[in-house]
Amino acid sequence: MAAPKDSGYIRSNDPTRPRSDAAVPFREIIPPPDHPKIAGIEHCDAHSWCASRRKIDAPAWLIDRLDAKNLEKPFVGFTTDGTVRERLYAYADDEGAPVEAASKAAAALLALLSAEERARTLLPSVEDDAIRLWSNPELYVNPGGLRLDESSAAVRDAVHAVLRASLSPEGYEKTWACCLTNAFLGQLVNGHKVLNEHSYNFRLFGEPSVDKPWGYTFFGHHLCLAVVFAGPRMVIGPSFMGAEPDRIDEGPHKGLRLFKTEELESLKLMQSLSPELQEKATLSVGMDGNSLPADRWNPFDERHLGGARQDNRVVPFEGCPVKEFPAAQQEQIVTLYKAFNEYYPASVLQHRVKAFKAHLDETYFSWIGPHGDDDPYYFRIHSPVAFMELDFHCGNRYIAFASSLHAVCCSPHPGTPFEILFPGQEGWIGIMLRNGDLKKGIRRV
Repeated sequence: MAAPKDSGYIRSNDPTRPRSDAAVPFREIIPPPDHPKIAGIEHCDAHSWCASRRKIDAPAWLIDRLDAKNLEKPFVGFTTDGTVRERLYAYADDEGAPVEAASKAAAALLALLSAEERARTLLPSVEDDAIRLWSNPELYVNPGGLRLDESSAAVRDAVHAVLRASLSPEGYEKTWACCLTNAFLGQLVNGHKVLNEHSYNFRLFGEPSVDKPWGYTFFGHHLCLAVVFAGPRMVIGPSFMGAEPDRIDEGPHKGLRLFKTEELESLKLMQSLSPELQEKATLSVGMDGNSLPADRWNPFDERHLGGARQDNRVVPFEGCPVKEFPAAQQEQIVTLYKAFNEYYPASVLQHRVKAFKAHLDETYFSWIGPHGDDDPYYFRIHSPVAFMELDFHCGNRYIAFASSLHAVCCSPHPGTPFEILFPGQEGWIGIMLRNGDLKKGIRRV
């Protein structure tokens, strides 16, 4: 079914043209309580809100697209031309992943759960298709696992202990900042039962272990993480982080701001390029559905291409080859890579950066939109081993503004954590568990 032309929430007095100053204060553009985008949200929880959206054609299209029945099968992977490039990812035997702390925290979480909670939270293997069953809207499409705002405080704390043990300190703070910003949005639109700091799901894949593969997903509105451990190695991705608004201006978390590096460094990079390189990088100055091909824009994903239910997406390399950049701008690309991946613990991130740099000559930088100081825009960094996007979204408004951001980070070829950790291993889980050998099939670096 073709994507709808708008979100289904537009009404006759909504603005149709962007303001010249895209950095307009977000409080000026919060929809009124009777606007169809948020009308009735104050009376709903996550379940009833999703049910109410099924009655509106455009969001009903999105709900159907996100439904488990539409998970891409067979899984191929995120590619440039439909062909998977094998064995792109190389790992050291020990990359310093915090598997002991993470597995201990996950075991402590399991010990808190009832039999019923455990049964719906713990899936047998990281090869389970449900590891790809995440989504980032506030719409609660595929219930399962632990829903934190329906769990006890002890269970919520234990889930966050798993996150804290797995991620870098900066990565966990960024994750929690997404949660807090989501709660702030709930406050702004009077929808706290739908949008709050605990409106997220958690699922475990495989028993926590220091030497056997296991992982988890943590996902909900504006925040999705897939994490897999294989001994002292780990992969995080795909990840989705968003913020609406991009900063909190009152209350105990006043001053919190997300994606400052991703936003400011990317704009600085684009503005520093020569006019010739800027032209090469720019795919379109216009950002809306009238300016972009039909398969490159819809009213929910807008411009980003690597989100939920895009596991088999074909996205060719576009824009300007980074190898044409001066050395300083190439280093800015690496800085942006680090910002998108800062949830990795420091030791692991060093290995990821090394792998990214090894493919810098095959990396492309692309841009949609203008690049003035206050302009909204979209950019993408795409290589054989990395796919990162930042997009300024409409969110609860009607046109793109610089206070609603979505950041997507995923790994092409083939793109799921277990395939990346064990490239080219048919039925690798059975081999690893039977032999107790996590090094089988790994290329040394």
